[in-house]
Amino acid sequence: MKNFTRAAAMTLLVSSLLTACALPVENLWPPPPDSAARTIYVSLDTWHAMIAFPQSEEMAVNSANSAYQEGHQFPQLSSSLSHSLPFTHNQRFEEWGYAERAWYLEGRRGLTGAIRALFWPTEGVVEVGWYDQVWANRTPQPPSDLFIFRLSEEGYQRLRRHLEATIADHSAVTASGASLFYPAKRSYHAFHTCHQYTAHALREAGLPLSPFWAFSRTSFAWQLHRAVQIAKKHPTALLSGELQ
Repeated sequence: MKNFTRAAAMTLLVSSLLTACALPVENLWPPPPDSAARTIYVSLDTWHAMIAFPQSEEMAVNSANSAYQEGHQFPQLSSSLSHSLPFTHNQRFEEWGYAERAWYLEGRRGLTGAIRALFWPTEGVVEVGWYDQVWANRTPQPPSDLFIFRLSEEGYQRLRRHLEATIADHSAVTASGASLFYPAKRSYHAFHTCHQYTAHALREAGLPLSPFWAFSRTSFAWQLHRAVQIAKKHPTALLSGELQ
């Protein structure tokens, strides 16, 4: 009887996980073979997740589209902060992330900080930074994983619009290094951390990710690895040999 109960529980668990597996959004991801594709980088370290856009590709597309270049400013930076940041030609990636303001910017950490961050909705911040390396290669909290995906143009623009829409106010609350921090529209708590934030954004681009099941690094990494396996069947969706 005990063995039967365990087997039934395992069957239910596997069934639940399979049911929870998100599918790619049809006609959005993977990119069709005959279409232009755009590159994104997803970094995952011990605690944090980030999405990065290679600036060489962004500038190449923008320079080929003068209307976009003149009419689209992304992100909408305040002039004082944007000019105070130490921009250089080595900043190859524009990177987006999400964190709890009190923990990440105000240093209110420790046990009480962890309880507050997870079990009480608190103010979140959206980080937008410009760096010469993606977060997976510069994180002080390894181990890290780097996932590189190709998106359709529509998926790429949907991802961009979604990320911009997560900012509540385009006046940055502070600048640190090569990053600006903006107040986020959604609160930070156990069901909306940087993992769910990133999963929501990638889902907008069509990737087979469930924000609900991105409740930890392990569950989110599992979904990203699954997306890689799906992408391998579609040459336009993954840059060969660039998953670390």
